[in-house]
Amino acid sequence: MNRLTFVALALAGLIATAQAGTLDDIKKRGSIRLGYSETSVPFSFTSKQGDIAGYSVELCKRVAAGIAQAANIPSLKTEWIALTPSDRIEAVASGKADLECGTTTITLSRREKVDFSLPIFLDGSTLMARERVATSLAQLQGKKIAVADQTTTLGAVASALGRGFIKAELVKTKTVAEGFELLKAGKVDALAGDRTNLVGTFLGGGGAEGLVVFADDLSIEPYGLVLRRGDADFRLAVDRVLAQLYATGEIEAIYGAWLRPLGKPTLQLLSMYLQNALPD
Repeated sequence: MNRLTFVALALAGLIATAQAGTLDDIKKRGSIRLGYSETSVPFSFTSKQGDIAGYSVELCKRVAAGIAQAANIPSLKTEWIALTPSDRIEAVASGKADLECGTTTITLSRREKVDFSLPIFLDGSTLMARERVATSLAQLQGKKIAVADQTTTLGAVASALGRGFIKAELVKTKTVAEGFELLKAGKVDALAGDRTNLVGTFLGGGGAEGLVVFADDLSIEPYGLVLRRGDADFRLAVDRVLAQLYATGEIEAIYGAWLRPLGKPTLQLLSMYLQNALPD
C-alpha cells in the first residue's frame, strides 16, 4: 500500500466516523445508553425498590420515547449506566453513555469535551451544617467541609472561602451522598452542594437531626443533559423533546412529581422554561 492510498483510506475512515452520529449508533444497537447518578435525590437516584428515578431521569425517559418515535424504533431498549461526578463527563465523551441524566451544570470548560441540551433546571450551590455548629459561611473558620470532587461546587466553595478570608479544610468525596454520611458521623462540620440536591439528600438520607441549609447561594447552577460534542442531529432530537415539554406545560407535572416537596418553581425557573419553549 503506497502512502497516498493509506492517507485516502484514513480520511475515508475519519469521514465515516464523523458521519456516524449518536442516532446512528442507537439505531444499530436498538438501545439508548442513559447515564445516571445513584444518589442525586430527587433528580437522579436508585430508589429503595431498585428503580432508577428522579426529575432528570424522567426527562431522559421522555427523550428516549421521543427518539424511538421519530426514528421509528418501537422496541427501543434503555441501558442504564451508573455514573459519578468524577466519571460522568468522560463517560459521554468516550461514548460509554449517549446521554447523562443527572445534575450536571452547563459550563464553558465542560463544553470543551461534551455538549449540553437546553437547560433543564436552575439551582444554586450552598452549604449544610448542624445548626449548633454553623448557620453561615463565616462560622466555618477552621472547620472541615465535605464537597464532591469534579463538581462546580468545589470551585464555588473555594472562591467563597477565599473572598471571606476563611481558612477551612475541603474534604473531597466522590458524591454528595458520601459527604452526607461524613456529616452525619461527625467527621466533617459541613457539606457543600447544590441547594436542591442537599435538601433532597437530607430528605432521603434520614438519620440526622438539627441540620440547616444556609440561606446564601455561592453560585448559580444551570443543569443540562450531557451529550456527545459536535453531534448536532442528536442534540436537536433531545432539544425538540424538551422544548415540547416546556411549550405544552407537561414539565409542570414532571416538576410536581419529583420536586414539589421542595416548594413551587421559582420565577427564574419558570422563566427558563418559557425561554426554552422553542417553536418547532
